[in-house]
Amino acid sequence: MTTAVAVIAAVLAVSLLIVLHEAGHYLAARRSGMRVERFSIGFGPVVLSFRRGETEFAISALPLGGYVRIAGMAPGEDVDPADRGAYANQPAWRRFGVILAGPAMNYLAAVLIAAALLASVGLRTPDASARVGALVPGKPAEVAGLRPGDRIAAVDGQPVERWTDLVGQLQRHPGRRIVLDVERGEGAAAQRLALPITPEDDDGVGRVGFRQHDVLVRRGALGALADGFARTNAQLGGQLAAFGQAFSGRQKAELSGPVGIAQELVRGAHEGVERFFTLVWTISVALALLNLFPIPALDGGRLVFLGYEIVTRRRVNARVENALHLIGFVALVGLLLAVTVFGDLARLRGR
Repeated sequence: MTTAVAVIAAVLAVSLLIVLHEAGHYLAARRSGMRVERFSIGFGPVVLSFRRGETEFAISALPLGGYVRIAGMAPGEDVDPADRGAYANQPAWRRFGVILAGPAMNYLAAVLIAAALLASVGLRTPDASARVGALVPGKPAEVAGLRPGDRIAAVDGQPVERWTDLVGQLQRHPGRRIVLDVERGEGAAAQRLALPITPEDDDGVGRVGFRQHDVLVRRGALGALADGFARTNAQLGGQLAAFGQAFSGRQKAELSGPVGIAQELVRGAHEGVERFFTLVWTISVALALLNLFPIPALDGGRLVFLGYEIVTRRRVNARVENALHLIGFVALVGLLLAVTVFGDLARLRGR
């Protein structure tokens, strides 16, 4: 695949996930009797549009994601109390369902992507054994001569059989030269190697620079959907645990902005269909999870206010809620810019 095609595929994939998110809001709003004024693919000036019922369907100039405009939902909008199709005039539980439908659609899309991969080219899953995965360039593992697929039998004389055992042993030797007993290859061609390595000292934790090995798993058509559901739940739990460790300070947060995500997708597109759609699956899970975080301006923040209203049967002051959403939006844009400039672009300059 050429770089141009890979870039187009990456942009379309992310845009499609965002459009699916907005489609969740749209379908739930229509199901609840709300009036949807516009469903746009992309942002900016409208290039092409048609009307079906009360909704204008549009394709806009910047084809990056999209949005849904529901009557009576915009901050400060003048809403007629008699307008039964306005978002603001609906019961709190219906508004809750409309907001929740966006992340739910990303979750459903992730399940279907996982099922499709399992039933076709396969879906990679973490290998629980003590095998070496992808190497990080320039790190001790690459310098020592390790290769993806190597099985590590012992670390400094201590036998290891599982990935968790391997990580634990390596983390115990920051900055100290140790020897890895490595099995390379299978069957009669297998080699036994003793490779010296010095883990980097990362605040008292040894790091060598390789990821967990993974294996390609396929399922029949009947089992693919159930397994896709289970693997998506496992991916969701893994991402939630990683966020928890980052927020608690137990693990350094490695954030990627739009540039980093696009770069990873382009790299995945070059590596093949399976790798590319596995990344799309991971991003779809992340979109579902991130949008549920209780942060103003995100769906999760809106759900908090609606949950309060459902429990207390009192609406939060509209000005207070709108102000908090505005502050949250500005903070998220600032974080996005910071991650892009000091994360994505800094990594690009460092190469």
